[in-house]
Amino acid sequence: MIKAILIDDELHCTERLQTLLLKYSDNIHIIGVYHNVEDAKNSIEKLKPNLVFLDIHLNESTAFDLLKSLKQKKFQIIFTTAYDKYAIEAIKFSAFDYLLKPIDSFELKDTLARLKNTTNSHKKLDALFYNTSKEVEKKIIIATEKETFFLNISDIVRCKADGSYTTFFLANGKSVIASKTLKHFDELLSTYAFYRTHQSHLINTKFIGKYIKGTNAYVIMNDKSEIPIAKRRKEDFLNTINEL
Repeated sequence: MIKAILIDDELHCTERLQTLLLKYSDNIHIIGVYHNVEDAKNSIEKLKPNLVFLDIHLNESTAFDLLKSLKQKKFQIIFTTAYDKYAIEAIKFSAFDYLLKPIDSFELKDTLARLKNTTNSHKKLDALFYNTSKEVEKKIIIATEKETFFLNISDIVRCKADGSYTTFFLANGKSVIASKTLKHFDELLSTYAFYRTHQSHLINTKFIGKYIKGTNAYVIMNDKSEIPIAKRRKEDFLNTINEL
């Protein structure tokens, strides 16, 4: 049985989530509902939940302030939030799950189904705190079957699709295989000078060495790899690199 705590400064939000979680009462037992950081902190330390549904904005504080104040963080976290571009980006980069308000029952089901495959390692929390700080460069968590990598975005040269997996090629010559699709990383990295040149390729435009014109145009990256440019994307690609 999963012991869960709900934390949100809006009463109607916790009431809705409680109602949705009734469907999962055989597996999830709600042991507390809290609406401020102080009560939430004391209860987490006392009750030791397995799972915390955590609103990002808590009155004058944030979920990140609460997490930093805790001595022990041995529980799963599912963030809940109204749309907040920067907070959601930090959460995604750090490989945590989140639910947008108003919470949808199908999204909740999918998120709960992923719980058994996720862990809150210190690296993930380190990445989350780093990515919500004032640091300029973001870091991304790449979880593999055996290891978790804490990567600077600026070290990623390119990504290549391999079915439901994605291979990351790094500036130091190493590679990492992530158990998520290229589409997932395209959505995450597109605002950081990454470009999807082809169905199977996502490149960091800062590592482009040369552009080769022609019917079958391609780029040569700094790691000497040759990456094709899909014909339908060629014009947009040229416009993009001309703006760099």
